[in-house]
Amino acid sequence: MNRSSISISEGRLQRASQNPSIYISKFRQVLLRHGMTMSLIFFGCLLFPVVFAALFSSLDKFFLNINRYAFVSLGLSFFMFLYLRLFSKELSYRQTFWIIYLLFISIIEEIGFRVSLPILFSDSFLKEHNFLIGIFLSNLLFASLHYFTLRWKLKACIFTFLGGIGLSRLFYVTEDLALIILVHWAITFLNTPTAPNNISTEK
Repeated sequence: MNRSSISISEGRLQRASQNPSIYISKFRQVLLRHGMTMSLIFFGCLLFPVVFAALFSSLDKFFLNINRYAFVSLGLSFFMFLYLRLFSKELSYRQTFWIIYLLFISIIEEIGFRVSLPILFSDSFLKEHNFLIGIFLSNLLFASLHYFTLRWKLKACIFTFLGGIGLSRLFYVTEDLALIILVHWAITFLNTPTAPNNISTEK
């Protein structure tokens, strides 16, 4: 049978596909489609001076107590590898790189969508100092990108939007970017603990 004629049913997160070539089943696809897109948004945000001021301000607590955040990061790493062990998941260099990628994507997404874009949307583009609108738009974009770059189902994207709103709220209350990144990293790992390695695996 011609591979292009194979229909792939939906997964836990990803929509069904009539074309296997567009179904995300490889780590490389995640890097190119989602990682690259989020990286471009991240670096684009850094072009605005106002973002730098907000970024450094949001890292005050991190710089004041680096050891505590390093300890928490090590604890999370231990939990992730213990989780993989308990659920008989593969422990390999590839899996380690996946966990590092999840940390990387958590960093750039939080800087982009919880720090930078709310400011840019509310102050620069809307010409209004309404930060709530900026938060709404940035999280709407955040969830929408998952629909296209990772081919997530609409239901998963709605939960992603609500989760983004929750992270924005936590960031507003704590003003602690490092904390938000660690929370994002943990949630993303629990949602997608392993890298895609076959036709039935999402993200």
